[in-house]
Order: sequence, then C-alpha cells, then structure tokens
Amino acid sequence: MVIPPCDMSPANGTATPWPPTPEPDLLLEVDFKWLMAGQGCWVDPQRLHTDPHYAHDCLESATHSPCDALRSCAHNLQQAMEPPNVPA
Repeated sequence: MVIPPCDMSPANGTATPWPPTPEPDLLLEVDFKWLMAGQGCWVDPQRLHTDPHYAHDCLESATHSPCDALRSCAHNLQQAMEPPNVPA
C-alpha cells in the first residue's frame, strides 16, 4: 500500500485531506475483540450490540481474565456501551 504525500503546492494552496478517523468506540471494540481472541474467546461484534445477555457475558468473562489489558479494555467498553444518563 502506498500512501501519497500531502499535496501542498503553492498553485493549489490546500492540503489533501486525511480520511476520517474511526470512532473511538469502534477502535475499543476492535481491541476488545482481539484481546478476547488472544484468550481463546471469539466475539461476534454484531451480537455484542444486539444481545444484552451476550454482551454482559462477554464483558463479565473479560473482567475475570488474568490479562490486565483485557480487563481494562472491557471496563472501558462497558462504559462506552452504557446509554448516557439523560436528566428527566
């Protein structure tokens, strides 16, 4: 893969824009998925969002892992997946 250099020429006067950065929650999910895979547990990302019991079981399993990075990632993912508190 070749990454083109930034085209900042005096004639043009503008730089080529970078592609959009993925959402932090997506990156967190990818980290979680791969950390779980490293522990021998395969995570279905779609089911993680549609089945609350499955998500709870995955996150609960991760919080009891001997892997510090997985426990931390599970904690952060759980916070990101919780619905925001909206005052009534």
